[in-house]
Amino acid sequence: MSIIDKARSDRRIAALSTRVQQQLKIKFKKSDERGWHSTVNGDAAVIEYTACRHPSAALARELLQLEMQLSGYRRIKLGISSVIENDVMPNFISVLDTELQRQKLIPKFIELGFQQEQFYRDFDKNTHAYLNHVLTGPPEKFADVVPLFVMLMSVADALAVDAYQEIYEKFLLLNKGTYAKQLLTIEQLLNDWGKTTSMDQTDTVKKIMLMIEPKANFSWFGFTDESGFPDQGFFVDEVFSVRLLPT
Repeated sequence: MSIIDKARSDRRIAALSTRVQQQLKIKFKKSDERGWHSTVNGDAAVIEYTACRHPSAALARELLQLEMQLSGYRRIKLGISSVIENDVMPNFISVLDTELQRQKLIPKFIELGFQQEQFYRDFDKNTHAYLNHVLTGPPEKFADVVPLFVMLMSVADALAVDAYQEIYEKFLLLNKGTYAKQLLTIEQLLNDWGKTTSMDQTDTVKKIMLMIEPKANFSWFGFTDESGFPDQGFFVDEVFSVRLLPT
């Protein structure tokens, strides 16, 4: 039996799969990339799969993410900011989107009958070594710290409790502890988002960005691509325009 057939035959996800496929035509595609991924385009979706330790759990996670989007959640696809560096922004968007979804989906994932640690991708456990290495630097600006801190939150239960706590405390001690209050506020904002019924994350994202830079914050996040600026997205604070320079 193939990986995807084995996952789809799991009775724990039968009802979820039926609900989602009543609204989306899903195509399953084998991928050479690491980890499972899903994308939505209109009334169609693609779930890309690969070998992993818990294929049924991986499929459950992707189906829950699709259902979350059907419920109104719009994934952030790109961003422009005077606060976050261009080369950091794609990773920040990725880990922020992951954490925003994780906060909502973990309880539903557990209700299906899976273990909490099975929600994560196999390679998420490597985050401890990566962050431990990066923090030896450490990052010079608070704006560079926040994406890393959100990354840690997004893989929380994939790490051993002691390993998570070790990195967590390193974050709070950065810059002689002066970032601790802001980081704890960001953590609380994300936890609070997870407890709400709203699927509109814009207010939470705005508050996180304003924790990084409360004044003259020229940032915009989009739900589509560059052509969607500015209507298919939202400004954090200051409204601005973008002029494309000729190449």
